[in-house]
Amino acid sequence: MGKALVIINEQHQLLPDQERVLLERFESFERVNVPAEGWTLPEIREQAQRLWAGANGKAIVFASPVPALLAILVRWDGQMQGAHAMTEQSVFVLHNDRRDKKELPGGRVIMAIAAEGWQLV
Repeated sequence: MGKALVIINEQHQLLPDQERVLLERFESFERVNVPAEGWTLPEIREQAQRLWAGANGKAIVFASPVPALLAILVRWDGQMQGAHAMTEQSVFVLHNDRRDKKELPGGRVIMAIAAEGWQLV
């Protein structure tokens, strides 16, 4: 499958396993950075319109949680392609079910998303 636009917070980095998964599916990808302070809902609608119009056959992949933008693009994807169709300009999410136990100073244990085990959904 062609190229992808990866939506990600500007302060975040893709993990090596995330990049591996992306490059297994796509020829290449480019980052679309979300500002650290986020967007207002009107800005999200504007970004969604810009992304959808400018994708030009590229898949759209979310690497960070931007729920309103995701919801808008998924609705458009479903309207344009039907419930089960998938083309190069489809919407995907990087997903990981794996969690690692991490012990913090003081003995507190938390569960964190694992560095490996990523998949495109």
